[in-house]
Formats: sequence, structure tokens, C-alpha cells
Amino acid sequence: MPRFGRFRDVALRDDPQAETALSLKSCVLAAALLATTATSAAAQARAPDAAQIAAGVDRYLALREVAFSTKPEDVEVQAKPGEDQVYGVIVEFQEEGALVTVVGFASGDASVYFSTGAGKIGGRREALVATAARSLVAQAQVQLTDLPSVPQYPTPVPGHVRVYALTTGGLRSAEENRGAIEDPADRLNLLFAGAQRILSEFRAAGQ
Repeated sequence: MPRFGRFRDVALRDDPQAETALSLKSCVLAAALLATTATSAAAQARAPDAAQIAAGVDRYLALREVAFSTKPEDVEVQAKPGEDQVYGVIVEFQEEGALVTVVGFASGDASVYFSTGAGKIGGRREALVATAARSLVAQAQVQLTDLPSVPQYPTPVPGHVRVYALTTGGLRSAEENRGAIEDPADRLNLLFAGAQRILSEFRAAGQ
């Protein structure tokens, strides 16, 4: 049973129940949040004010926290003693002035969150999105030595790309200048390209 419904591309608005739901750090609740907080067409037509921008950032940070809090069993991965298994990959970068967080899990679940408050979820029901998510996780497993262990998960500095691997042994990460990582010869290029593929497949599925 997929953990996410069919993906939605939505802008998020204030929801007094959102913080309570997100505190449970459940991917299911993240999906519900996105599914039930779409703004009206009239609201989308208005230029966002400072409060709306702040609310969008708050939603983005909350959903990002859900992604980083996902456990192996949430995405159908059983930890094996003595093995450091990648079960999720999170790639973050800036796009058109917004922070973008692309998430792919071993189960095929995928999400994309924007600091504007918009999001795309439910890739598992879209075959090409799910395939891209699984491929990204498999690539991270191959490149695990390129991703050292880290204790925290800050967003990347401007102009950089940060790649995180959620593993059964803990969090791993590396950050590079975007210009460098876009070079096919760069060690992290395939991981960045994999995240771009998820984003592209989401967009294609929504056409």
C-alpha cells in the first residue's frame, strides 16, 4: 500500500492543525498536510505578503523535518546487522530563488518540497517517479564512501548542492558548489542528476 497518494502540486497555507500533525513525523501525515492545504485560485493570484512568505517557509521546514525523520521501516527496509543500508536520499539546492528539497526512498516513495510552501508528493504511484527514486537510492549505496557521517542536516549555502543519505547506520552527507557538481566528472554528479530526474518526472507526470 503506497504511503503517499497521487502527487499534488500545491501551495500551502496556514493550518492550525499542521504543527500537531507534523510533530508525529509521519510521511502519511505529511501527505495529508499537502493534500488538505491547497490555496484557492484567488489566493494564488495575489502577490504573497510577508506573512504568507513566512508561512510557506515554515511549512517547508516542517515537511523537510518529516523527510529527515523517516525510519527504514517506514519505507519497507529492514535493517541488517553489520550493513549500512541506504533507504533514502535527500538532495537540496536553490532554484529560481527558492530552496528545493528532493526526496527519494527505497520503496519508490518520492517528494519535492519548495521553500515557497509548495510541494509534490506521491511519486510511488507514478511509475517513472518511483523508478527514479529507487535508482537514486541505489546510486547512493554505491557511493556511500563519498558521503561521510554527519550529526546534523543544515540546508546548503547559496550556490551549493547538498546530498544526504539516510542509512540504517545513520545520516551521511556531502556538499559541493553547484557548478562543480553539474560536471559529469564530479563524484556527486550522478546523485544530483538523480534528484533532477525525480523532479523532471514529477513535472512530466503533472502535464
